[in-house]
Amino acid sequence: MTDKKIIINSLWRFKMRKIAFLAMMVPGLANAELLQNLFIDNKAMSLGNAVTADPTGIMDIHYNPAGLTKLDGRQFQLQFHNIMLKSEAKFSLPDDYDPDKDGLLAISEDPILDEGKSRANVAAYFPFIGTVGIPLPIVALPTVGVSIKPPGSKFTFANALYAPMAAGFSKDKDDPGRYQAREVAIQRLTYLSPSFGYQVSDEFSVGAGLLFSHQALALEQELRAPNVLVGVLEELQDAFGCFDQVTGEPTGQDPLAPFITLCGGNVGPYDDIGTLSIDMTESLSPSFNLGMLWEPNGWFKWGAVYQSEATSQLKGDFELEYTKEFSDFFRNFNSSIIGAITGAIFSFPQGQTYEAGHVNTELTYPQHFQTGVKFRYFDIFHLNLDLGWTDFDEWDSLYLKFDRPVSFLSTAKILSPEIVTDTTLDMPLGFRSVWTYNVGMAMDLNSRIQLRAGFEPRNSSIPKDARSLQAPIGFARMYAVGLGYQWDLDTVIDLSMSFMKSVEHINADPQDASSNNEYPSSSNSLNRNCLTCVVTNPYPGLDIDTKLTIGHAGISFRTKF
Repeated sequence: MTDKKIIINSLWRFKMRKIAFLAMMVPGLANAELLQNLFIDNKAMSLGNAVTADPTGIMDIHYNPAGLTKLDGRQFQLQFHNIMLKSEAKFSLPDDYDPDKDGLLAISEDPILDEGKSRANVAAYFPFIGTVGIPLPIVALPTVGVSIKPPGSKFTFANALYAPMAAGFSKDKDDPGRYQAREVAIQRLTYLSPSFGYQVSDEFSVGAGLLFSHQALALEQELRAPNVLVGVLEELQDAFGCFDQVTGEPTGQDPLAPFITLCGGNVGPYDDIGTLSIDMTESLSPSFNLGMLWEPNGWFKWGAVYQSEATSQLKGDFELEYTKEFSDFFRNFNSSIIGAITGAIFSFPQGQTYEAGHVNTELTYPQHFQTGVKFRYFDIFHLNLDLGWTDFDEWDSLYLKFDRPVSFLSTAKILSPEIVTDTTLDMPLGFRSVWTYNVGMAMDLNSRIQLRAGFEPRNSSIPKDARSLQAPIGFARMYAVGLGYQWDLDTVIDLSMSFMKSVEHINADPQDASSNNEYPSSSNSLNRNCLTCVVTNPYPGLDIDTKLTIGHAGISFRTKF
C-alpha cells in the first residue's frame, strides 16, 4: 500500500510539473525584440548610428525630425538593406560532469548531444501572411520616403515606410534548438509617418512626427519536459514492461490497471510533447517622435530626440498540438479509477490531441531618448558622439490572456497560482533599461565623396538569468564603414557595410545543484539543473555556447523630383 501511494504521489507531481512546463514556454516570445534601431538608414549605419546631430536625410523622421529642415524642395529616397544573419548554438556536457552520477534524468543520454550544432537563419513577419523563414542567411529589406519643402517656407514635411524594430529566426524541423523556438519573429513596421521640421532660426530647428505602425509577435516551438519526475515515470514504465525495449511497441502489460494505468503512451524526459504556435498582431499602434537641432557655429552641432513608447494590444491565435504518445498516456490514465478522480480534481488533460483559441497581450514598445554632438575639424574631419537610453524596464513581465480555459494552464495554476489562472499567464521577464554610446567619424575626401566609419557597443537588456536561444543577444560591438557620394546637384548615394557579433557562454549549474541556491552562470530560461524547478528549461545540465553574427551591406538613393 505504501509503495502504491509513493507511485501515485510521484505521478501526480510529475503531471503538475509537466503541464506547468508547457505554460512556461511562452515568455521567450519577447526576448527576440532587442535587435532594434538597426537597418533603418545607410548613412546612420556607417556612422555607428551617431547621427542625432548629423542629419541623414528623410530618415531623420526616426533619428531627429529637426534634421528634416536640411532638405530642400521635393525629394525621394529609396534604400536597400542586405542583411546576413546567422545564429549558432553548441550543446555539451560540463567538463567535470560525472556520468556515474547521472541519476534518473540521465543528462549524458540527452539525444541533443548527438544532433550537432543548432543553426538558425533569418525569418521575417509579413502582415496578413505571418512568419516566413528565409532559406538563405541573407535577406533584403527596403525603406522608402519622400519630403517636401515649399519655396520660402520654414517647414519641411516628410513621410516614410520603415521598420524601427525587426528580428526573426528560423530553424530546420530537426534542429537541436527547436525546443526554444523553431521560428520566432517580432516586428514593428511603420507604414505611415507624417513628420515635419521647422527652422526656428538660423541656429535652431525643431521637429516632430506622428507614427502609425503594425506590431507583430509570433512563435512556433517544439515542446519537451526534461524533468527528473518524468524520468521517474519512464523508469516505472520500464519496470512494468510497458513497451518493448527493442522496437518500442506496446506490450499490452499494465499491472496496476484498472486502478491506475501508466502504459497508455511512451513518455520520457527527452520525448516530444507537442508543438506550440502563437501569432499576435496589432494593425494600428501610434507613437510620436520629437527632436531639436542647435547649430551655433560651423564646427559644433548638438541634437536630441525623444521617441515615445507605444502600447499595442496584440490579438491573435494559439494552437497546441500534442504528440500521439502524450495524448494517449493521459487518455488512458484518465480512464483508470485513480486517474478519473485526480484528473477531475486537478484538471489534468483529457487526452486531447489539439487545443486552439484566441490569445491577447499588451506589449509596450519602449520609449527611447538619444542626444549627441558633432564636431568639425579643419573643414574636412567630422566626429560624432551620441548617448542613448531605452526604457526596457517596461518589460517587467508578459501577460497573456486566453479566450477559454486551457488545460495546461488549469493544471499549472496549482503550482504557480501567483502567475497562472485557468485563462491567464503572467510571466516575469525582469528586463532592464540600458544606456549605450555611439561613435562616428567621417572625412571629406573631396567635394563629392565623404568616407565614414562607426562604432557602437550595444548593451543587452536581457538579464543573464533570462538568456535563451530565442534571443542569443548579449553584449555586441558593431563596426561599420561607408561613404556618401554627391552624384550631382540633386542626387546623393550612400553606401554602408557593418558587422556585429555576440558570443555567450551559458554554463550549467553544478551537477549536485540545489534549488535553494543561486547559480548566476546558468539561465532560468534555458539550462537550469534544478530537479524540481518549474521553468522554461528544455536543456537542463548542459553547457550552451551561442554565437550570433550579423552582417549588413546597404545602398540608398536620394534625389529631387
